[in-house]
Amino acid sequence: MTDPAPTALHRLRQSNAERVLGCLRRHGELSRAAIAERSGLSRTTLSAILGDLIRRGVVVETELPPSNRRGRPTGGLALNPAAGHYLGLELGRNRIRLVLADAAHRVQVRDDLSYGSARAAADRLALAERAVREAADRNGITLGTLAGIGVGSTGPGELVLAPAAGLDAPDGLRGRELIADRLARAFGVPVGVDNNTRLTALAEATWGAAAGASDLLYAHFSHGTGGGLIIGGQLIRGTGGVAAELGHLCVDDTGPECWCGGRGCLERYASVPAVLRATGHRRWTVLRDAVEHGGAESEAVRAAGEHAGTALAAMCTAVNAGRVVLGGELAELGEPFLRPLRESFARRAMRSLRGGVEFGTAGTAPWGGALGGLALALHESPLLARYPLPQHSEQHSEQAAAPDAESGG
Repeated sequence: MTDPAPTALHRLRQSNAERVLGCLRRHGELSRAAIAERSGLSRTTLSAILGDLIRRGVVVETELPPSNRRGRPTGGLALNPAAGHYLGLELGRNRIRLVLADAAHRVQVRDDLSYGSARAAADRLALAERAVREAADRNGITLGTLAGIGVGSTGPGELVLAPAAGLDAPDGLRGRELIADRLARAFGVPVGVDNNTRLTALAEATWGAAAGASDLLYAHFSHGTGGGLIIGGQLIRGTGGVAAELGHLCVDDTGPECWCGGRGCLERYASVPAVLRATGHRRWTVLRDAVEHGGAESEAVRAAGEHAGTALAAMCTAVNAGRVVLGGELAELGEPFLRPLRESFARRAMRSLRGGVEFGTAGTAPWGGALGGLALALHESPLLARYPLPQHSEQHSEQAAAPDAESGG
């Protein structure tokens, strides 16, 4: 009879290796101490796993910058950049944004372009495919090293994952299924497609204003109003993919009807179209410039902030998120919107929450959806210790810093 102990031991080692690789996929370059803290592994176990991963070439040793100017660099670890490239795409209302990075989180390409006259879904997907190929070509990256794609798209709904060969029944696909199938077949890699606001929450927890946070509520106030929720380090989607749909929390049960079937939804008060309606403006840039002068514009923004604070107080009471990150055009107005939001939150939240919730503004804008797609591709990657490394890869000198919103592609 075969002793099952070796199989059980092998599984344990493989599980521990995946925990280490998962930390590096999610957070990029880390010190040994940070990996130990995030993985929960003992120093002895971690040392053995890292030694094996380094020998196999899956993990490489790096130097982390000192914590202060006088300190010395410390040893770090990262996934081998040669393990492949990952693509993050955002298919927004008006624009395509793309971010291409290696497995060590080093962003090598950023690009964005308008849809122009492309209106049909098929035309927009063709434009996105062409944009990826042209951006890679301009930067000397061979797409044969592409290992996965994550895409943020507009609208509520569930995550769709397509294998490299595409979905089983491609005829009649719509929405996220069409996107996933088309890109998987075009590039021959697995593709994940999710809501772009939800993915922005993932980007903020990975690289942005709440980097490293295990609990985060992201609220987006733009042409629509939505959110993303991370609890225990996991992106929460919920049944039907409508978790954290802040725009459809009721803030006034006597308010106007909403397309979702509800009444008095936050989106009818705290969104770009809602504030434009309230002021009679047609262009956001005109309203934005008028807010600082007071008047009807300032009052409409104040009211939007108050309604937003009401909804966030209810949401935070329900999920107990310790950090709230605010994004979108309304949040970018600054204090005229944020001050009434915080004041409304303080009046309506549980007393124990009032001083325990940290507010911040998005650090990945305007690249949040694309960076979230990149994070999705990295998170969903089957990059285990047995992952095959390509024989040849392009080397790039760009630094592996966190992909801030200001750097260009």
